[in-house]
Amino acid sequence: MRLLASIILTFGAAISFSQFVYPKPEYNRAEPGLYREDPFIVEYRRKFFSVFRGDFKTFDKAYAEIQVMLQKNPRDARALVWLGNGQTVKAGVLNVKGQKAEAQRLLATSRQTLDRAVALRPSDPNIYMMRAATLYIQGQYWPAAQVPRANWEKLRDDCLRFIRFIGPTRMPRTSIHLRGETYGELGIAYLKLGEKDKAKSAFEKVIALCPGTAYAERAKKEIAALTS
Repeated sequence: MRLLASIILTFGAAISFSQFVYPKPEYNRAEPGLYREDPFIVEYRRKFFSVFRGDFKTFDKAYAEIQVMLQKNPRDARALVWLGNGQTVKAGVLNVKGQKAEAQRLLATSRQTLDRAVALRPSDPNIYMMRAATLYIQGQYWPAAQVPRANWEKLRDDCLRFIRFIGPTRMPRTSIHLRGETYGELGIAYLKLGEKDKAKSAFEKVIALCPGTAYAERAKKEIAALTS
């Protein structure tokens, strides 16, 4: 029971790290018809991210569903990207249990799974942005020494690809969550890559696109830390 409580506490704390800012409901409102996420991705985000609230039952059931999908079709990119996310979560559980070597091996496997998903549908923003979200989680949850530079490069490139996909005229009309997460995570990627000027520019973009929000406040803190 003590170990289970420790795992739940760890993942409960990790919820704040799973995104640049944990969004308020109003942050998800966008202009109708502008950009619509794949309902499959939305559904499994809800199911998988329940683990960050300590709901392992919902997560385990969803993970098993994904495995069945991949048994039927190993080239299902949508299922693969969630398998990679689930492997990241399971690696985290192993790490909390003290099974460090096994955790590292599964974490490496999760990165390969995510890359396979993107390789199957490289132009699908639902796939590469789910990889980006998972790599961001890895970067926030795991010690810096255990996060390869390639993670941050892929996070940077996925965010930039999505910004190009949306375009400069549509981006200000998307949801606050979408704007804030894209540029916020881009800023963190640049920061981890040692490109401080580009990180600052990305955080300034968050402030410009999400004024008066928690995203802007987080971005201001990141800039203050950069210039202190």
